[in-house]
Amino acid sequence: MTTQDSTSVNSLSNDTAMDADKTRFAVKLKASKDSSKATTTLETGMLIKQRYLLEHKIGSGGMSDIYRATDIFLQQAGVSNASVAIKVLQQQFVDQTEALQLLLQEAHRTQQLAHPNIVRVFDVDSDNGLYFIVMEYLDGESLEQVIKRYKPKGLPLKSALKLLQQIADALNYAHRLGIVHADLKPANIMVNRAGEVKVLDFGVAQKLQLNHDIYAAEQQSQTAPLSGYTPAYASAQLLAGNSPCVADDVFSFACLTYELLSSKHPFDRLPADKAAAAQKKAPKPAHVNVLQWQALKRGLVFDGAARSTSISGIMQQLSRPLWRPVGAAAAVALLGVGAWQYHQQQQQVLLAAEAQSAQLTAQQALYQQLSESSPAELLQAVQLADTPLLQREAVLRSQQRRLISHFEQQIDLLLSDRSFNYPNYPEIEQILAQATALYPDSHYLTDLSSSMARSKQTALEVLRGQLSQLLLNQQYAPQPEGNDPYKLAAELTRIERRYLLQPSADEAAVYRDSFNQAVASNDAVALKHLIRVGELMFADYSDTQALVSQGRQLASAVEAMAAYRQAANAGQPAEFPYQAAELFYQHSFSLLEQELQQSAKANDVDAVYDKLQQFNAQVPADFSLHMALRRKLADKYLAMSGELLQSNQVRTAERLMRRANELMSSLNS
Repeated sequence: MTTQDSTSVNSLSNDTAMDADKTRFAVKLKASKDSSKATTTLETGMLIKQRYLLEHKIGSGGMSDIYRATDIFLQQAGVSNASVAIKVLQQQFVDQTEALQLLLQEAHRTQQLAHPNIVRVFDVDSDNGLYFIVMEYLDGESLEQVIKRYKPKGLPLKSALKLLQQIADALNYAHRLGIVHADLKPANIMVNRAGEVKVLDFGVAQKLQLNHDIYAAEQQSQTAPLSGYTPAYASAQLLAGNSPCVADDVFSFACLTYELLSSKHPFDRLPADKAAAAQKKAPKPAHVNVLQWQALKRGLVFDGAARSTSISGIMQQLSRPLWRPVGAAAAVALLGVGAWQYHQQQQQVLLAAEAQSAQLTAQQALYQQLSESSPAELLQAVQLADTPLLQREAVLRSQQRRLISHFEQQIDLLLSDRSFNYPNYPEIEQILAQATALYPDSHYLTDLSSSMARSKQTALEVLRGQLSQLLLNQQYAPQPEGNDPYKLAAELTRIERRYLLQPSADEAAVYRDSFNQAVASNDAVALKHLIRVGELMFADYSDTQALVSQGRQLASAVEAMAAYRQAANAGQPAEFPYQAAELFYQHSFSLLEQELQQSAKANDVDAVYDKLQQFNAQVPADFSLHMALRRKLADKYLAMSGELLQSNQVRTAERLMRRANELMSSLNS
């Protein structure tokens, strides 16, 4: 499972920082409708989105560059620390649909990881073909740099624990939300000047290898990524292509813990699969005792099933000296006594309540039953008519966090569904409507609904921009692979059932020119696609309605002629569709006949003759329209030759007479 980076920010004031438990980031990615690329190189002093003033480049990765910038809005508001980090998608990846989808999908995840030890993402946006993420700026160094500073002996245990506990808190928080990092390594962890740890790049490794971005420091890794993971810290299961799980983060955490304590990688930077094959064993670091080493060693086990799956367990053992187990046992015993006493008190309260009112007992039982039900069962119960109103409201209040989490999990499933390129927004809206009906005063649900609405609108804009490019480039034909107008239109109406496919004036002008050109050149294959796309996009547009109507009348004839042309071009035997051809070519032959009627000179008639000859390769000699025009053309030549003889233009008259005889002979053959 993957997500974008997200945490709280140190430098923003309370007026600008969002409450992490009640808000969700809005996705503001505005895809340029013309898909234009930025033509200028990013440099110091540039202003992005009229808000972020670039200072200098601070890092670079496989697909992104990172810059320090000043948020001039915050600066003007008097915020003392208005620095942010801007992660910009490199231009060679801007045209990749997957990269844009990543920004949309990952933005939804950001709010789920609102934690002091996880870097926070403030915004996702675009400007003049630049696609970027705005993050909190961290003034410090990576854990990789910390390890290098403490070579060759490593950090003392007490100092290391201060950093490790913060990393563990961040990972445990993410794991409780069902999110694993999948690419944990020292280069993805920052330590600021106050000693606060920030974990970066949650799960981005699985999406287009964006995990290669090393924030606030140039990449100095000694290992190359493999399938999106960093081999030296990835478990053997990840390297084998298995889906990430908590045990994989435990292995990575144990590796970086070992390296922090000893300044050495536990397996000499060998990938886990190769280290297992070589039967590599890590020696005990000098800074830990035997019990602590046993806990850390369980996290370094190559077999995922046998590995410790609890980062908290590793931290508890690392924090516990040799004498603590006895004390811990005593504490457990005391807790047991306290729990027993508390249980006894609760029993007395319940007995007293039962004595006071049998009805109260029944209500309490019902309340308990509903509280212990699964979220789905709970929702079904509270919607039943026979559920007491007060009981229903009490259950909803007490179970609000669990039910909202249930709704959120349903939305997460839809967001991660790969059946379509974009999420099932109509179903997400239904889930949010159900949740809002139960909790109409929830600010969290209001913010979540707004975020989903903006995400949906952005998806619609991206799709409509892609559709516009196809229409303007006259790409009307269906494509077995890749996008075509019909796939994009279907995706638009799937996301928004009431979406109106209304063409722009430019799109209509291109369609009109393409249609007229196809008619003039009798291009049946092109007309076939133009008729279909006309029904899809241009039937209700005033400037193209007549063309679409004409296309409907020609549809069957165009279909027959297109099939004939395709067969003929492929060298396959095909019978000429005479009846369909009469309708298909009627317009072209009518124009030639009109031109013939208006011709007053021999050169004009010859021009009609030359145009008619072009049809010899398209239609058979016995085609009715072709025969009729040859007859009229012969009559015209005869009449004009007689006039020329009367004016003693004998040579020209003889030429016209020969042309007339040629045409008459072709009619009789």
